[in-house]
Amino acid sequence: MPSAGWAKEILFVARDLKDQQAVWLPREVVLQRSTDFTEPLIFRFDNPTARTHVFEAPGLLESIEENGVHITRPIRITIAPEESGQILVDRTQITTDARTGTNEPVRYRFYCPLHRADDDTGGTIIIGQ
Repeated sequence: MPSAGWAKEILFVARDLKDQQAVWLPREVVLQRSTDFTEPLIFRFDNPTARTHVFEAPGLLESIEENGVHITRPIRITIAPEESGQILVDRTQITTDARTGTNEPVRYRFYCPLHRADDDTGGTIIIGQ
Protein backbone atom coordinates (compact mmCIF):
# COMPACT_ATOMS: atom_id res chain seq x y z
CA MET A 1 0.00 0.00 0.00
CA PRO A 2 1.31 3.49 -0.78
CA SER A 3 2.91 5.46 2.00
CA ALA A 4 0.97 8.29 3.60
CA GLY A 5 3.14 10.85 1.81
CA TRP A 6 1.94 9.70 -1.60
CA ALA A 7 -1.77 9.23 -1.01
CA LYS A 8 -4.97 11.09 -0.23
CA GLU A 9 -6.18 9.73 3.12
CA ILE A 10 -9.58 10.01 4.74
CA LEU A 11 -10.00 8.96 8.40
CA PHE A 12 -13.34 7.56 9.56
CA VAL A 13 -13.93 7.11 13.30
CA ALA A 14 -16.70 4.92 14.77
CA ARG A 15 -18.90 6.48 17.45
CA ASP A 16 -21.57 4.77 19.52
CA LEU A 17 -24.92 6.50 19.86
CA LYS A 18 -27.85 5.85 22.18
CA ASP A 19 -30.13 2.82 21.74
CA GLN A 20 -27.36 0.54 20.41
CA GLN A 21 -26.93 2.67 17.28
CA ALA A 22 -23.60 3.79 15.84
CA VAL A 23 -22.20 6.10 13.20
CA TRP A 24 -18.97 6.68 11.31
CA LEU A 25 -17.59 10.22 11.45
CA PRO A 26 -17.23 12.44 9.54
CA ARG A 27 -20.80 12.14 8.25
CA GLU A 28 -19.90 13.82 4.96
CA VAL A 29 -16.73 13.68 2.86
CA VAL A 30 -16.34 15.82 -0.26
CA LEU A 31 -13.71 14.91 -2.85
CA GLN A 32 -12.93 16.55 -6.18
CA ARG A 33 -12.11 14.19 -9.02
CA SER A 34 -9.87 16.80 -10.66
CA THR A 35 -7.60 17.26 -7.61
CA ASP A 36 -8.10 14.45 -5.08
CA PHE A 37 -7.59 11.58 -7.52
CA THR A 38 -4.07 12.39 -8.65
CA GLU A 39 -2.70 10.05 -5.97
CA PRO A 40 -3.99 6.80 -4.43
CA LEU A 41 -7.06 7.18 -2.20
CA ILE A 42 -6.87 5.47 1.19
CA PHE A 43 -9.69 5.14 3.69
CA ARG A 44 -8.47 4.67 7.28
CA PHE A 45 -10.75 3.44 10.04
CA ASP A 46 -10.47 3.84 13.80
CA ASN A 47 -12.78 2.11 16.26
CA PRO A 48 -12.21 3.47 19.78
CA THR A 49 -15.48 1.90 21.00
CA ALA A 50 -16.10 -1.32 22.94
CA ARG A 51 -18.10 -2.86 20.05
CA THR A 52 -17.18 -4.23 16.63
CA HIS A 53 -18.24 -1.98 13.74
CA VAL A 54 -18.44 -2.49 9.99
CA PHE A 55 -17.91 0.18 7.34
CA GLU A 56 -19.92 -0.47 4.20
CA ALA A 57 -20.18 1.81 1.15
CA PRO A 58 -22.37 0.33 -1.62
CA GLY A 59 -21.12 1.28 -5.07
CA LEU A 60 -17.51 1.80 -4.00
CA LEU A 61 -14.79 -0.79 -4.51
CA GLU A 62 -11.52 -1.49 -2.74
CA SER A 63 -8.39 -2.51 -4.62
CA ILE A 64 -6.39 -5.42 -3.23
CA GLU A 65 -3.73 -7.84 -4.32
CA GLU A 66 -4.60 -11.46 -3.62
CA ASN A 67 -2.18 -14.25 -4.51
CA GLY A 68 -0.28 -11.87 -6.77
CA VAL A 69 -3.42 -10.84 -8.68
CA HIS A 70 -4.96 -7.36 -8.52
CA ILE A 71 -8.70 -7.56 -7.78
CA THR A 72 -11.48 -5.23 -6.71
CA ARG A 73 -14.36 -5.97 -4.38
CA PRO A 74 -17.14 -4.00 -2.66
CA ILE A 75 -16.02 -1.91 0.30
CA ARG A 76 -16.98 -3.68 3.52
CA ILE A 77 -14.46 -3.79 6.34
CA THR A 78 -14.92 -5.03 9.90
CA ILE A 79 -13.06 -3.17 12.65
CA ALA A 80 -12.83 -4.83 16.07
CA PRO A 81 -13.05 -2.81 19.32
CA GLU A 82 -10.02 -0.58 19.94
CA GLU A 83 -8.61 -1.52 16.51
CA SER A 84 -7.96 0.28 13.24
CA GLY A 85 -7.68 -0.64 9.58
CA GLN A 86 -7.31 0.77 6.11
CA ILE A 87 -8.21 0.05 2.51
CA LEU A 88 -7.06 1.30 -0.87
CA VAL A 89 -10.06 2.61 -2.79
CA ASP A 90 -10.38 1.63 -6.45
CA ARG A 91 -10.88 4.94 -8.24
CA THR A 92 -11.89 3.38 -11.56
CA GLN A 93 -15.56 2.98 -10.61
CA ILE A 94 -15.74 6.47 -9.12
CA THR A 95 -14.24 7.98 -12.27
CA THR A 96 -16.64 6.01 -14.48
CA ASP A 97 -19.66 7.06 -12.40
CA ALA A 98 -18.56 10.71 -12.55
CA ARG A 99 -18.10 10.63 -16.33
CA THR A 100 -21.41 8.93 -17.13
CA GLY A 101 -23.41 11.35 -15.01
CA THR A 102 -24.18 14.97 -15.56
CA ASN A 103 -22.06 17.67 -14.03
CA GLU A 104 -23.83 16.95 -10.75
CA PRO A 105 -21.74 15.42 -7.95
CA VAL A 106 -21.85 11.64 -7.53
CA ARG A 107 -22.94 10.47 -4.07
CA TYR A 108 -22.13 7.24 -2.25
CA ARG A 109 -23.71 6.30 1.08
CA PHE A 110 -21.75 4.67 3.89
CA TYR A 111 -22.85 3.21 7.21
CA CYS A 112 -22.34 0.50 9.83
CA PRO A 113 -24.77 -2.28 8.82
CA LEU A 114 -24.52 -3.81 12.29
CA HIS A 115 -25.86 -0.72 14.05
CA ARG A 116 -27.93 1.24 11.54
CA ALA A 117 -30.62 3.41 13.02
CA ASP A 118 -34.19 3.43 11.84
CA ASP A 119 -33.65 7.00 10.69
CA ASP A 120 -30.50 5.99 8.74
CA THR A 121 -27.60 7.69 10.50
CA GLY A 122 -25.18 6.83 7.71
CA GLY A 123 -22.98 9.31 5.90
CA THR A 124 -22.24 10.42 2.35
CA ILE A 125 -19.14 10.57 0.18
CA ILE A 126 -19.61 13.25 -2.48
CA ILE A 127 -17.45 13.27 -5.60
CA GLY A 128 -17.39 16.56 -7.47
CA GLN A 129 -15.89 17.21 -10.88
